[in-house]
Amino acid sequence: MRPSRSKAIRWAVVATALLLARRSAFAQSGPPVEGAPELILPIGARAIGMGEAAVASAIGADALWWNPALIARGPREVALAASSNNPALDTDIGASVIVPVPRVGAFAVLLRYQNQGEQEAASSEGGPTQTGTFLVTSTLAALTFAAPFGNRIAIGTTYKFLNADHASCTGQCGQTGAQPQTTALDFGGQYIVRKDTSIVLGAVLRNAGLRLQVNDAPQADPVPTRFEAGVLVTPRISQLPPEARLHVAADVITRVNTSGGPGYRLGAEASWRERFYLRGGYLVYGPDGASGPSFGVGFSTGKLQIDFAQTSNNAGSGSPPSYLTLRYLF
Repeated sequence: MRPSRSKAIRWAVVATALLLARRSAFAQSGPPVEGAPELILPIGARAIGMGEAAVASAIGADALWWNPALIARGPREVALAASSNNPALDTDIGASVIVPVPRVGAFAVLLRYQNQGEQEAASSEGGPTQTGTFLVTSTLAALTFAAPFGNRIAIGTTYKFLNADHASCTGQCGQTGAQPQTTALDFGGQYIVRKDTSIVLGAVLRNAGLRLQVNDAPQADPVPTRFEAGVLVTPRISQLPPEARLHVAADVITRVNTSGGPGYRLGAEASWRERFYLRGGYLVYGPDGASGPSFGVGFSTGKLQIDFAQTSNNAGSGSPPSYLTLRYLF
């Protein structure tokens, strides 16, 4: 027997109130430092080109990072993603495989390698003398399952295992040889409001997991858990030719474990014959302090999809970060 709509609304109100109360308690005690920033560094050129407004709009490999529910009805594919000129990472490479199973759902695997580059290590006495350098790298493995329920609802979950390596030292690096590890879960949902998919809603709880312990348990930091909700709208504009299509997306993001104001993402994608794509977006991400515009382009042969995106460089120097994703449907 299905629950009534009024009962579902009451449950949603109660859940929202509990989340706000939890965030209020954190706000009064002050925001602790978060660990494992690797879990929120963006990936996926299509999503990034749309200002990261991806909770309801991501497809294929991008959806593995932004909302696992969105792969439930997608095709079988392999993908490779990379970035360059990223101020946070010297190297960032991800590879993924998505395999749908009829009448069951879709399974996927994501592997991501991140290299933050060489860091200077202070002497063991804490003085200004630099005695060595060390590399900070991380490897993330993720397993995803998503399933559709009827023609309008889909849910998905992702299990993540993160292994960080601070041990690659040249010289005397003191206590930098730690290899912290943590796990996290994503829970996502999708609701197709209209049968023609012109309005789609999405929601996801990202990185619900254990604290990241580097030195000892009292110094363990919470992982960057986020609750995000989004909408994708495909307006029917009579003035547009039938070969053209427009998507508009918007997200709202909030922290769960720590305090911080909400953030917002806005994005749009215009396509021609589903072969050529032009994207743009703007990120106003209050919880993590990042903001700025982005743009992207894409090309599809039907089986091969090539997406490129570029974002503003908040550091104000150097080339802006660029992102590339190759997807092959088979």
